[in-house]
Amino acid sequence: MNQSPGTTILPIQQKALSFTSGSTFAEFLDSVPHMAGLLRTRLQEIRMPIEIQEYLLHYPDVLNLAILVSEDAPETPILLPLWVRIAQAAPRFELRIFRDVDELSLLEWMAEELELTEAVDNLELPLGLIFDEEWNFQLQWGPHPAAAEPYLDQWFAQHPEYEVLAEDEGTEAQARYGVLLDDLIQQMRVWYNSELNKVCLQEILEALIALQGAEDENEE
Repeated sequence: MNQSPGTTILPIQQKALSFTSGSTFAEFLDSVPHMAGLLRTRLQEIRMPIEIQEYLLHYPDVLNLAILVSEDAPETPILLPLWVRIAQAAPRFELRIFRDVDELSLLEWMAEELELTEAVDNLELPLGLIFDEEWNFQLQWGPHPAAAEPYLDQWFAQHPEYEVLAEDEGTEAQARYGVLLDDLIQQMRVWYNSELNKVCLQEILEALIALQGAEDENEE
């Protein structure tokens, strides 16, 4: 960006540019053709309860949602569409998607507390980062609702070879890993479509309600 001599970009403008360096959902779909079909299917599977739709429709504050994802994380195609649905339902929300393989220094600058460039390999993704209208970091949520833990624990207990195969780069191991990965994703679709979509939406909603309450207290 060209600047006139003696001019500077204000921090709030810099943060806005940092945020918009992420991908829109449409741009993300174009960048991951191997996942695009599943992501679109998941988006169509999500049925948002009317009361949650109403709350998001009338949410009074501008929020900016930065979703950090990994293409390798099986929960990315399951949870990312939920975030997209939330952003679609809330006129005052804006969403951008960042990948763990991207240059994350700009995103880290917006949320210095997370030290993303150093910690990204140890983060459980996807991770939702929420910023207010002035780009102040408010909260994080992810990678899944607490109610998903028993489902995942049971599946991993039944498939102890999953993590070993994931680290094995051999052809046969990767083929077996691919089969297990497909099974895990399909199982998660069943879990979320039967119960966890609503649970997940409700958990994020409660975080937004708490955030709005904190904003109201600050204004008083």
